[in-house]
Amino acid sequence: MSDYSNPLSGSLAERLRDSDPGIRRVAVLDLVDSPEEEAVELLIAALGDEDEAVRMEAARMIDEFEPRDMMDALVGALTSDDQNVRNAAANALADLKDDDAAPALIEALQESDPFVLASILRSLKQLRLKEARPHALRFLDHSDANVRREAVGVLGYLQENENLPQLISIAGTDADPEVRRAAIGTLVYADPGQVEKALINGLSDANWLVRSEAAKSIGRLGVAAAVDSLMTAVTDDAMWQVQEKSAEALGKIGLAAALPALAKCASDPISNLRKAAVAATGEIARPEGMPIVEEALNDNDPDVRKLARWAKAKIESNVAGIGG
Repeated sequence: MSDYSNPLSGSLAERLRDSDPGIRRVAVLDLVDSPEEEAVELLIAALGDEDEAVRMEAARMIDEFEPRDMMDALVGALTSDDQNVRNAAANALADLKDDDAAPALIEALQESDPFVLASILRSLKQLRLKEARPHALRFLDHSDANVRREAVGVLGYLQENENLPQLISIAGTDADPEVRRAAIGTLVYADPGQVEKALINGLSDANWLVRSEAAKSIGRLGVAAAVDSLMTAVTDDAMWQVQEKSAEALGKIGLAAALPALAKCASDPISNLRKAAVAATGEIARPEGMPIVEEALNDNDPDVRKLARWAKAKIESNVAGIGG
């Protein structure tokens, strides 16, 4: 430990030991102006202060310091009784992205607290280390959904085909919709043929957030086999957010077969749906879509009209290119 010989640090050290928590709290605020080495030690000590307000202020100050210098303390802070300290430590570790943190984080996976485990897995995700794979696999059947979701994230960030069977299975079977949603979102690194069935099945998930995520992933991968399912979602899904993402996906895939469904969507009372339909029609850029665009030019929403003008230009340019 430092002897706090620096006058500023020494003064702060004394104030951080004061019996008045108000003085200790203000001292924490002043740490940012002190020499970094001593300040880190003082901040670490303040994270364990007996007063909640002091601990909260110390947690807020973490972002002002280099987390790498506090790595061991941050891992230890994950088990703090104070939620503010735990959250701040978890966020700092997640932002660290330093391979040197891996051994301490993996060692800390022996903890049993779900919050700690989820925080550590979230930090490991950012490191994209193959060594984290067996640990993530171990937590895929954990009783806590947050732990399972973060384990899915670790596997997804590795972007390895050997993890696809587990991710596909979780996308369709996990009891928690947020875990299924996370798994669906990770599938975008795969070849479309490997995951198209899982993504299409996701469009009929009981939870609308999962369906929306499936539509987004399908669009990113350009899964042409999903066009029929997307058209059904555009016209029939009970949630407009799913309809919107499905329309966007149809635009990215770019098949003229989608235009009838987009035409229906383009007359919906919800302006976001009309915008998505018109934009998708422009992306497809086929002359069969011109009636959709012409109708949208008179829409009462200026954003829809703006998109219609853009879509019309796209179609005309495409037609001219074909003619040339």
